[in-house]
Amino acid sequence: MPIFSKIRLLTMLLVCGSILPPGWAIAQDGPWPTANEDDLRKVITGATLTGEVKAEPPFNFTEYLGPDGKSRGKMIQCCKPEEVATKGMSYAGDWTLEKDSLCLTYEGEEQKICWKLQVKEDRFRMIDQQFGRVGEGQIRPGNPDNL
Repeated sequence: MPIFSKIRLLTMLLVCGSILPPGWAIAQDGPWPTANEDDLRKVITGATLTGEVKAEPPFNFTEYLGPDGKSRGKMIQCCKPEEVATKGMSYAGDWTLEKDSLCLTYEGEEQKICWKLQVKEDRFRMIDQQFGRVGEGQIRPGNPDNL
């Protein structure tokens, strides 16, 4: 299956809500600060988000958010985070912030995906309004994976 078809499939599953099993939830681990768009922009612009999306099946990703609004990343099906940079499927697109949400539009896709983004130090959580936390990981400065 071509990479963009896989991204399209994952996108559709996430958007339609069928990616999470019924009753699936993650326990909340204490309050996270609420960041505004300017605070988020300072933290994620020119940084790499590396983490896991709690999907069925889960997948790991690493994605560089360039200052030019372009994103480049790699993803790999669960659970080999150490192999994302070397064996993951490459993808690219555009990113923007809309209030407290990170919005991504990938090449070959028309539909934009937006996640409420919470940040605490060098950690992030991606929140879906219907399902709660669906992803989490680390914010790393720059482009350490040369994406």
